[in-house]
Amino acid sequence: MPASGEWFSPTELTFSSIHVRAKTDWVHLSLGDGSGTSGQGEITSTQLDREVSPVVARLANRLRGQRLTDDSDVLAFNNLSPEQLEEDQNLATAVSGLRCAVADALAQRAQLPLADYLRALHDHEGTPERSVQLYSNINRSMLPDDSGPVDRSPDAFAEMVQRAMEAGFTTAKCAPFDEAQAPFKSSGLPREAEAGLERVRAAKAVVGPDRKLLVDCHSRFDLDSALALEPELREAGAGWYEEPVNPITHTDDLRKIRDKSELPIAGAEHGYGVALFTKLMEEDALDIVMPDVKFCGGPVEAYLIGRELEARWERSVSMHCPSGPLSLLASAHATAAFGNKIPLEHAVYEVEWRHEVMEPFEQVENGYLLIPEGYGLGGRVDPVAIAMRGRTWTE
Repeated sequence: MPASGEWFSPTELTFSSIHVRAKTDWVHLSLGDGSGTSGQGEITSTQLDREVSPVVARLANRLRGQRLTDDSDVLAFNNLSPEQLEEDQNLATAVSGLRCAVADALAQRAQLPLADYLRALHDHEGTPERSVQLYSNINRSMLPDDSGPVDRSPDAFAEMVQRAMEAGFTTAKCAPFDEAQAPFKSSGLPREAEAGLERVRAAKAVVGPDRKLLVDCHSRFDLDSALALEPELREAGAGWYEEPVNPITHTDDLRKIRDKSELPIAGAEHGYGVALFTKLMEEDALDIVMPDVKFCGGPVEAYLIGRELEARWERSVSMHCPSGPLSLLASAHATAAFGNKIPLEHAVYEVEWRHEVMEPFEQVENGYLLIPEGYGLGGRVDPVAIAMRGRTWTE
């Protein structure tokens, strides 16, 4: 069935959240037309400075009763530009969640899985894969839980990576530099980085030479310390060097780091839109961009980023996804649609019941996410899971 010509007129907006651990709640929106079609998106605000749902409610009010034919109508009816969204991440998150929900609903109306809808919408031939390779991010599982801090020793990192390898993952990622935060008192390699390097070495010993260990630095360094850290990470066997500095606010520094680095430089998880990610690649700031479906504009924009950049720089796009199963599913559809060359991120072992949040259950087998059958996303946040572990509300 063709993707164009379908429309969706939302009249209902609801929110839900599910408590995960400590300060983390997975937050979702559902946009419905009152006639049985509803689309969903994730707006988890763990990395933001305030809640996003009031912003979503304000933007959604301008969509009520409108005849939406494209997810970009979220911008059009709210008189928003990509440049505004590049500057305001809370607004970008709200827009991305709404664009995801609209795309989900339009794909349902077109009677297509979302990945197929994305390809049909942009004349991209071929049928997307129904499974997507993942890499295991162990960091979320090692953040404080409801009982307090957890063990983040080198041995604990090694044990968590071992669990992922035994589950069939061939790539793991860690964020080991808890003690480091620029500026530092001395030049060169900061003393505060040593504990993180010990965690990397312990994890890599488990991963072994034939599998990859990716290292996320969460922008904890500056130009001098990042340059000093790169050879240490390379010697420890890291597979990439993620965000030693913020790619968006410190692009010039990152370009200098990339010029000196033998490791691939990855990042830009907080970016919005094709233009920004293209600019970062054209300016030689990154080897690998990491659009996040919650921030980058939703699955349609993520697909466009992947398709356009991979055509110019092969193996340059790996979607960022340390959030809940709804985000992972939307990211998997976008990843499958553009035809990924690098695995998609998956936050493993944060809670043992994660797979039960979705209806049908999330299925991860041997390091691959199986995309469920069905139109649109093919799954939804289960109301039973919300009733057991969270709440719903309207604004």
